[in-house]
Amino acid sequence: MRGFNKYSFLFLFYFSFIFSACLKTEFTEQELTSGTADFSRYVAVGNSLTQGYQNGGLHNEHNEHDNSYPAILASQMKLVSPSLNFAQPQVNGSGSGHLHLAWRNNEIEVIKAYDPNLTPQENDPDAIGDDPSWVNFADKNLSYSNLGISGIKLANLCPGGNTSANLNYFFYNVNEYARFLNWGTPSNMVTYLDHIKASNATFFTCWLGNNDVLGWSTEGGDDGYEAQFNQSFYKLTDVTEFHDKYDSVLTAFTRMGAKGVCATIPDVTSIPYFNTVTLEEVDRDVWIVEGPYSNNPGNVRLATDEDLILLTAVDSLDAGEGDSPLNPLSHTLVLDKDEKIMSQNASNAYNTQIKQLAAQYGFPVADMHQFMGELKSGLIFDGVEFDARFVEGGAFSLDGVHPNNRGYAIIANKFIETINQYYGSNLPTVEVSNYQGIIFP
Repeated sequence: MRGFNKYSFLFLFYFSFIFSACLKTEFTEQELTSGTADFSRYVAVGNSLTQGYQNGGLHNEHNEHDNSYPAILASQMKLVSPSLNFAQPQVNGSGSGHLHLAWRNNEIEVIKAYDPNLTPQENDPDAIGDDPSWVNFADKNLSYSNLGISGIKLANLCPGGNTSANLNYFFYNVNEYARFLNWGTPSNMVTYLDHIKASNATFFTCWLGNNDVLGWSTEGGDDGYEAQFNQSFYKLTDVTEFHDKYDSVLTAFTRMGAKGVCATIPDVTSIPYFNTVTLEEVDRDVWIVEGPYSNNPGNVRLATDEDLILLTAVDSLDAGEGDSPLNPLSHTLVLDKDEKIMSQNASNAYNTQIKQLAAQYGFPVADMHQFMGELKSGLIFDGVEFDARFVEGGAFSLDGVHPNNRGYAIIANKFIETINQYYGSNLPTVEVSNYQGIIFP
């Protein structure tokens, strides 16, 4: 996104090696064992974080998709279960298109992915479009092990609850990232839960639930109502519905005799998407519109440090939006202080359900909420310091939401740590420094 560089995005080369107080990711040589787990048929369920999405797209020019955390995890499982065949729908090259860095006027800028809805003149000449094979990147006849789908909410799992069954049409008709699964027909829909039930997993990781709060938050606390579908795609999921549908997932895996790991939802307000464009960096007053869920919906006021200006607001700020009460920044570009609390409360409520249900079914929990909070403060892996800053922090990709290859390696190691502790296995962790960070021009 052109203009990112104006808000302290100095894109420091963050490969500073610190050789003390390291979190070691090497593993002492010993005979490897799976413990009480069976990794022969590992299946991962989740959203874009599971799929391997980064830099605003699903692509594989530098092994980005190959380094989804489930793929990394499967490579370590295969060391103790050689028969494991982890099948992941494989994109080629630029895939769906993505953000990247380029030199502009002696500065490094983030360049938007090519948008087919714009004219060639409107697109940046250096934009990366999708790969020609993108329309056929997967074979629906194959049984995939990575069931991660960008954009999916736990509420989309199956009909029922406060979410209309019509939400499934979003994946049948709209979601290009879901095309690798067979969704049946509009009149005879195959649900995501049906795919889980048919997975025959012996082991699973479940990181569902992120989008039940993330989508609403990244839309600035907006429900994302689409008239053509008569649906609000980003609305926060009711906690009872969240519980019931998460219970359905664990019931399905339990009935097939699978073991596995559940993961909690990070505090999404801690990621770079919400913490990069600050008032200090903008260096001027910013007028905002309070969102529909704030205490004063529609109220125009000056932003404070309690409000979170979204990363996507950069272009609007460049164009002068927010410079006066007559030209305020749209509520969809700000998670105001009231909405921030709602987002955090929703994450906490969902995590309570995840922990309770995992305990009920006897599955361990990888506490990603706590772990990502620690990452925000800074962690050291293999002598390299990582934190949650945009670009400079080293763990997140250019969209400010999804990890880069190194970030996914860090996440895979957290799952491995949980698996080893609970199931008595000794899967080796991966060396984070062997994985690529952001590509600089």
